[in-house]
Amino acid sequence: MWRCMGFCFGLALLSMTFWTVAACDSSSSDNPDGSINSDGNNNGQDGSSGNDSNSNGDGFNGDGIENPDFDVCDEMEISATAIPPNMLIVVDKSGSMDEPTSSNSFTTKMEDLKNAVDMLLTEGEGNIRFGWMFYPDCTGCNSGYCDPGRVTVQVGDDTVSAIRQRLNTMYSNGGTPTGESLQAADSYFVNLADSTHRSFVLLITDGMPTCPNGDGSKATQADAQLSLQAVQSLHSHGVDTFVIGLGEGINSTNPQLLNDMATAGGRPRSGATKYYQANSLSELQAVLDAIGGMVIGCNVALTVVPEFPSLLWVYFDGQTVPKDKNHVNGWDYDATRNAIDFYGDYCDQLRNGEVESLRVLMACKPPD
Repeated sequence: MWRCMGFCFGLALLSMTFWTVAACDSSSSDNPDGSINSDGNNNGQDGSSGNDSNSNGDGFNGDGIENPDFDVCDEMEISATAIPPNMLIVVDKSGSMDEPTSSNSFTTKMEDLKNAVDMLLTEGEGNIRFGWMFYPDCTGCNSGYCDPGRVTVQVGDDTVSAIRQRLNTMYSNGGTPTGESLQAADSYFVNLADSTHRSFVLLITDGMPTCPNGDGSKATQADAQLSLQAVQSLHSHGVDTFVIGLGEGINSTNPQLLNDMATAGGRPRSGATKYYQANSLSELQAVLDAIGGMVIGCNVALTVVPEFPSLLWVYFDGQTVPKDKNHVNGWDYDATRNAIDFYGDYCDQLRNGEVESLRVLMACKPPD
């Protein structure tokens, strides 16, 4: 299962304490004319600052900390919640999915896909907001049908049952309209306009695109380019794509396409093969297990907007987590989503269930 034997980052189980800061009465007082005494604040007559050595006149001290002249006063505890990601599962159900997964396999690619995705749904329920699309999307398809996929289950919190119903009744037929289906996924996310949850496409395909230019039977450069461009567009709209190749010989006609798509999708593997290759049920389950662990557990939503975001301090089990605006190893605040995102080793600690207490404090200096 995932590195912590399943979806382990149950954020509701963490001890999460958040403090806000209210400005206190200080030794300074307002003058009768509305100006402020010269304790480091403006004097009200010419807009200049006083002689407080902590102030540089722009509201920050020399270390770039906001409002250094107020003290930590009122403490208020605020709750926070994990932010489950959106994951649109996009699966290829073309006619070739009825073939064995490998030369020594006793099951078809479709059978292995169904079993592996069912495991993903079971593990991810409550932690990932799943949506569903298969392609081609047609009734009574023959080998040349190229109807692109459409989102038949919207991404949401309680979608596993609806997706599982469609998964169980799915059968292989038709061509491979990968590009147009990914275009439909891109349009879906653009219209969804969800800035709260991170969004992903999980693409599982067993071959090269054959639609619309290849009429469902031929792999063409035009269809390959269409697929790549669709992934690039998804990424430009903030949606990363995981690319999974299911079955042996998947790259025989275009060895580079899935690599290029995986790179363009923003989630490539390290090494020469950038996409995720699976030649058996166990390999596909392992791939989905790994991907599931990558998309959850690295961000928390604050229930109130902090008044001074630059004064936030974050702790795991009493140990300081460094702020990292480069998003390599630490945390950063996302004002658009009012969320704290974790990166590198700190993200891994959350995913692996290693953090018992997460605290976020707001103070003028690191709290004791």
